[in-house]
Amino acid sequence: MARVATLAVALATFAGCASIADSRALETPEPEVRRVQPQIAHWRTIGESVEGRAIQARTVGHGPLRVFVIGSIHGDEREGRRLVDSLAIMFRDPSYASKATIYMVRDANPDGSARGSRRNARGVDLNRNWPASNFKASPARGSAPLSEPEVRVVADAMTKFDPDLVVVFHSTYRGPFCNYDGPAQRHAKAFVSGASRADRRWRIVPDMGYPTPGSLGSWVGVDRGTPILTVEFDRGQDLASSWLATKRAFESLLVESEVGGRRLSASAPVEASAPSPTPDAQAGASPR
Repeated sequence: MARVATLAVALATFAGCASIADSRALETPEPEVRRVQPQIAHWRTIGESVEGRAIQARTVGHGPLRVFVIGSIHGDEREGRRLVDSLAIMFRDPSYASKATIYMVRDANPDGSARGSRRNARGVDLNRNWPASNFKASPARGSAPLSEPEVRVVADAMTKFDPDLVVVFHSTYRGPFCNYDGPAQRHAKAFVSGASRADRRWRIVPDMGYPTPGSLGSWVGVDRGTPILTVEFDRGQDLASSWLATKRAFESLLVESEVGGRRLSASAPVEASAPSPTPDAQAGASPR
């Protein structure tokens, strides 16, 4: 009987040690993402969607470069929002945390994500509802700029944070590539330079090839003059490879920020691939 009791204690102790080891493994930012689990406790609610779902955000790092990241704005583009927890863990590493302060919105369109829909619960494309000078009212864009609660929440958070750079994750069957607005040529070049170390398909597409009235890029980049990157993952790309490309891209952005200073100055447009008509646009769907 004593042997049975001793064996039970030993097994319990072993299980406890294994649990501690597993929990430590979850904190590892290098190099794969397969063991990383969402760190929900560190996210806070900054507002709600039309249907009352939480819009969550968190800040990581404490360095001079201020970067505002949106994991998802279209509900049917899940590739980016799968990566934000991994990005948060990356910037808990002191070697990265000392170089940048990252404000992350996990999902700007939780109602659309719940439905697998591009638009929010009122049928509005949240990337056409920003207070840009080129905004045009319509059922798909909203009756007025900031008519949608999700956009108001994110716009308020962004204004208060005052970023040096905005990065928004999307996905498309034409991906992966990086589009930009405002004085962001060098940022785009740095992002693609890093991402292409993991996936050589990454390229810069400076012009989407169609109008984007009321878009976040129009408001932030064109009207406000803040560099903004629209990062288009390959639709359906596996998590491990997309994370590795993202990690390398952010490492490259940090190097560029140290070279160019806190507010990177704009340079001449970099050589980029020519845009081509999107399958979505050809099919009559709303473009980016």
